[in-house]
Amino acid sequence: MQTQLTAEIFVLFFLKIVIGFVVVLFVMGLGKRFLALLRKKARAEFFAKQKYILLEITPPKDLQKTPQAMELFLGSLYQTGGDVTKFFSKHTNGSVRPWFSLEIISIGGHVRFFIWSRANFLDMIETQLYSQYPDIEIIDKTGNDYSTDVKWDPSNYQYWGCNFVKTAASHLPIKTYVSHGMVGGAKEESKVDPITPVIELLGSLKKDEQIWFQILIRAHTKETIKAGTRSEMVDWKYAAGIDLNKRMKRDVKIDKDKPINPALLQLTKAEKEAAEAIENSISKLPFDCGIRAFYLAKNDVFRPSMIAGINGSFRQYGSPNLNGFKTVGAPSPAKFKFMDKTGAKLLSQKQRIFGEYQHRSFFIPEYIPYGAKQKAFVMTTEELATIFHLPGSVVRTPTMARVQAKKVEPPANLPI
Repeated sequence: MQTQLTAEIFVLFFLKIVIGFVVVLFVMGLGKRFLALLRKKARAEFFAKQKYILLEITPPKDLQKTPQAMELFLGSLYQTGGDVTKFFSKHTNGSVRPWFSLEIISIGGHVRFFIWSRANFLDMIETQLYSQYPDIEIIDKTGNDYSTDVKWDPSNYQYWGCNFVKTAASHLPIKTYVSHGMVGGAKEESKVDPITPVIELLGSLKKDEQIWFQILIRAHTKETIKAGTRSEMVDWKYAAGIDLNKRMKRDVKIDKDKPINPALLQLTKAEKEAAEAIENSISKLPFDCGIRAFYLAKNDVFRPSMIAGINGSFRQYGSPNLNGFKTVGAPSPAKFKFMDKTGAKLLSQKQRIFGEYQHRSFFIPEYIPYGAKQKAFVMTTEELATIFHLPGSVVRTPTMARVQAKKVEPPANLPI
């Protein structure tokens, strides 16, 4: 009898522990969910208060600048302030660091450049752009956004979109304008501008066709990663340092009893060039990036060849022993027809990309109701200036918008 009571007491005690554990987990889950909703609400309220601008940048006809001018301008967009880090504040204050959108688009073959931003950066953007490109024209297109002027109309239009990502780790650079020889002192006629294939593709569009390229950027900051058995705050240089040690063979253990042939520690020409490129890259300002492309056209002029053109438009930025780009996230039909008989799911994928482009949404899921946080990669100012800069006269696409009349300063000796 005593044994039976002891067993019952043990079972009851065990059940109490299990029930208590479940209750604790349930309360913790509710608390976590509550905090997530609170943070989402705070961010939604923060975004609702923001005002945004869209600026069209038109280069002059005889522009002689290299992409280094754009690199210097992009440095001014490295804005790290705005994120809230304290536990309570980050659930009640929705502030986040700003992001910007660099855009190259074509409407019926007419190529144009845009920069999208929060309105409070207007003066800074204009000042920094004019300091590098005195002869450009900047027009405020905030009330005439080319992307939101287009309405979702699948009965008359066909749509396709995708994202670009790096083919290898973020710290490995692409082939930049420096590698292409676009540095100071080079004659305009001898320059090989890597942006040319993109401009030529955009310039080849027909009436009722549009292609939009969007490069979303925000200042890269440290983030928490799992490093062995602990977590630590690191930036992108962490992975670069590990990679460089391997490439430079600094991590090779020396055994006095079994000496290594010195020839095995020497780097090949390609290995030296790759290591130098990484070291140069990590000396530049880094940005979190997301790149998106979108193609739309009326049903009777939609060309699948334009999709192939977009897929190959960034190929010239690739470096065999470092990094390049590939496309991901394109809308894809269901594996089996019965899984999407009406095509509604495929159309929904296209509409999501379309909406994310229009809202310039990438980093923050709360920014738009149906947005999803997407994985960013890191690019430096040099890399960004390679894929987004105002082309010089070496790019002869006739349909690219340019300022026809050169601005001339008045003579200094004019009577007042």
